[in-house]
Amino acid sequence: MIGIFESNNFIVFIVSFIISYISVYPVRTLGLKYGIIDKYEKRKDYKGVIVRIGGVSILLGYFISIFLCTFLLNIKLDNQIFELSIVSFIFFLIGFLDDVFSIKPKPRLAFQAFTTLIAFNLLENISFPLFKDLNFGNHINLIFLILSLLVTVIWITGVTNAINWTDGLDGLAGGVSLVLSSGLFFIFLSLDLYGYALYSISIAGACYGFLVHNYKPATILMGDGGSYFLGFNLAALSLIASNNLVSIAEISNPLTVSLFPFILLGVPIIDMFFVILKRIYNSKSPFYPDRNHLHHRLLSSGINYKATISIILLLNISLVSLVYSLYSKSEFIFISLTFYTLLLLSLKFLKNF
Repeated sequence: MIGIFESNNFIVFIVSFIISYISVYPVRTLGLKYGIIDKYEKRKDYKGVIVRIGGVSILLGYFISIFLCTFLLNIKLDNQIFELSIVSFIFFLIGFLDDVFSIKPKPRLAFQAFTTLIAFNLLENISFPLFKDLNFGNHINLIFLILSLLVTVIWITGVTNAINWTDGLDGLAGGVSLVLSSGLFFIFLSLDLYGYALYSISIAGACYGFLVHNYKPATILMGDGGSYFLGFNLAALSLIASNNLVSIAEISNPLTVSLFPFILLGVPIIDMFFVILKRIYNSKSPFYPDRNHLHHRLLSSGINYKATISIILLLNISLVSLVYSLYSKSEFIFISLTFYTLLLLSLKFLKNF
């Protein structure tokens, strides 16, 4: 079974790509008309002004493709997919409102945490496997439930902001999200979770369509709306995948399976952790913007833009491949690497075209 080449997956991916790609034009026009732009700052990669609500295109690519195709192709989706879509839309709204009105970091973080509580209540598999199916008595179980909730809130808000913080170079956040969402697609295929596989590949298609416009020189930015939407989905899907991995006999150990999200999202998580420690060490707020991110440090060392993007994407692809070797069927390493190679080559062709 070679997932991406199966008709339904391929159709959803292509439709998501086309909608995301085409919708950038009206979104950019609206952004310019209403002045929703990102102005030049010394720490940023671009100069001049650029529309910062490209996340709308990613959202449209996902929503229209998956729901239109599931209707036309008569594919039945689990209720959890719809609930996940609702929560991801709320995360998008938090970021979009920040793009338009510039909300301060602490209220944004509070909104994200509150929305995560909604997700925790709605979605069955959105906590770490380490805390699942514990039965030590009512009081101890309550303690583990609270601990599970706290860890889940920290994880989802952390990953959401980690993806947001990767959005410092043209095409970086979109490229990383494309790699990770398509990696999750293959993982879900190996688990026979076709609804989540479809969900993941529709996000990958939306990222890809947007990347054509966002790859250097970018004509639009995804903004917080796009990065929050992608970050939440990557965080939530990694938990859902890890919880379903528990059912596999060879890797049923909850502690082993709980490492899955950390390995998959290792690059943005480690980068965020390093930056926060650096800011605290320098007696600055963790939300203080600077140039200590991995992509900034690579550029400062003399590595050019294309090489910097390539290094970070290859690091993410390497961790996705490690996840396949540990948790999935080995055949998916070759399939996914072929998939990534074709995507990068076609992106170069489309951008030049």
